[in-house]
Amino acid sequence: MSDTDLGAVEEENPHKFQPKSLIIKISIFIIVLVIGAAIFQAIEKKNDNIDAESEKALYVKVDIITKYNITSDDFDKFLSAVEDEIRLKELAKKPRWTFSNSVFLAFSIMTTIGYGHLTPKTSGGQIFCILYSLVAIPVAGIMLISVGSHVSLALQKFISFVEKKLLRREMGLNTEMKSTVVTFVFMILIIIFGAILTSHTDGWTFVEGMYFIFISLSTIGFGDYIINDGELNDPDDKKSVAVNFTIVLITVGLCVVSSVLCSVSSVIEEKQKRMRMHMSAGNIAGPGRMALSAVTKITKTGKNDRSEAQKLNNENEQV
Repeated sequence: MSDTDLGAVEEENPHKFQPKSLIIKISIFIIVLVIGAAIFQAIEKKNDNIDAESEKALYVKVDIITKYNITSDDFDKFLSAVEDEIRLKELAKKPRWTFSNSVFLAFSIMTTIGYGHLTPKTSGGQIFCILYSLVAIPVAGIMLISVGSHVSLALQKFISFVEKKLLRREMGLNTEMKSTVVTFVFMILIIIFGAILTSHTDGWTFVEGMYFIFISLSTIGFGDYIINDGELNDPDDKKSVAVNFTIVLITVGLCVVSSVLCSVSSVIEEKQKRMRMHMSAGNIAGPGRMALSAVTKITKTGKNDRSEAQKLNNENEQV
C-alpha cells in the first residue's frame, strides 16, 4: 500500500482524533447558521408587521360592551379576547425579524427542531427555506456526528487511562459500554440543568423545563414551549445571557445525544466483531477435530490389524 493510501486510511479512521476536521465542521456550521439568518432577515423584514385590523377589533369590542348587557361568562370570554388583542398590539410594535430571531429560526431549521414560533411568510422566504434546508441540515448532521464521535472517543480513552493508570488493570473491559453509560448520564444532567435554567428565565416549573429541553434534544419541537418566546435579546441583559446560554446548552446536548448514538453503535459493532471471531474460531477448529478423529481411527485400525497378525503368527507357531 502506498503512502497516499495510508494517509487516506488514517484520515478516514473514526477511532482517531481529527481536531482540524472537527474545527472545520464546526466553523462551517456557524457560517451557514449566520448566513442563513442574515438572508432570512433580509427577505422577511419587509413583511414585518401584523395586520392592523386586529387592533381595530379591540376598539369595536369595547364599544359593544358599553352598549349591551352581557353575562359573567361572556364577560370572561371578552376579557380573554381583549388580552389576546393587546398582546397582538404589543407584538405589532416590536419587530419580529431581528437578526437574533433569524439566528434562532436558522438554528431550529438546521437542527430540524422546528419550534414553529417564527416562520417565513413571503414566497421568497419560503423558497429560500426549502433551499437552505437542503444544505443546512446535512451540514448540521455532519457536525453533530463528528463532535459526538470525538466526545465518545475521548471518553473511551479517558476510561482506559483511569483503569490502566489508577486502577492498575492491564486491559480495560467493556470500554464502549462504560462510555455509553457516561454519555447517557451527561445527557440527563444537561436536561436537569436546562430545566433549572429555564425555570429562572421563563418562570416555568421544573417539569416544564425538563419537557422543553427533552423535546428540543429529541428534535420533536412541538413549539408549545419556547424559551423567552423565541427572543434571544431581552431588555434584561442577564436574561439575554441566560437565554443564549440555553441555546448553546441545547447544541451541546444534541452533540451528547449524537455521542450516545455513536457509543451504542460502537458497542453493537464490538459485539458483532466478537461473534464473528468466535464463529471463525469454531470453523477453524471444526476441520481440526475431524482430522484428529480420522487419525485416531486410522491408528486404532492399524493396532487392530497388528493384533490379528500377531494372533495368526502364534497359531502357526503352535501348529
